[in-house]
Amino acid sequence: MRKTIIYLFILTFSFSFSQNKKGEILTDGQGNIIEKKELIKKDNLEPKTPNKILKEFYLNQNNFENLDNLMSFRFYQKTPYSEFKNAIESKNKTCGKLLNYKIVQTEYSDDKKSVRLNTDVNYENMNTIEQILLIKETDNDNYEVFGYELKIK
Repeated sequence: MRKTIIYLFILTFSFSFSQNKKGEILTDGQGNIIEKKELIKKDNLEPKTPNKILKEFYLNQNNFENLDNLMSFRFYQKTPYSEFKNAIESKNKTCGKLLNYKIVQTEYSDDKKSVRLNTDVNYENMNTIEQILLIKETDNDNYEVFGYELKIK
């Protein structure tokens, strides 16, 4: 009896460690997928600062898959994915290639869970003033893009 209990304990212990959660899917009330996330061990990652998120945002203007990884699901609750994709494609055609950007103002909320970054951005064809609002759900999360506005200088 004792050997059986020990064997079951070892089997249960090893079984619990063999289950790997590969990802997470967030759906709305009708079962439509809002967000898919691949889970990564947070021990191996550095937290992404707002400046790092901003850099990735500008470097990935032509790569929607990478750009999408920076976006908050709350952004897509306000702006459908196809509408955002069309707006970015239109901006890229009109403004031309990104030359450089400079943060001119950074404003954090009191709880540090959101930050507004105002940037001067130079493209081949024009200069713009862009505002990017980043949020994070919890203190341990990375910032994600919640809002994006562009004004021509």
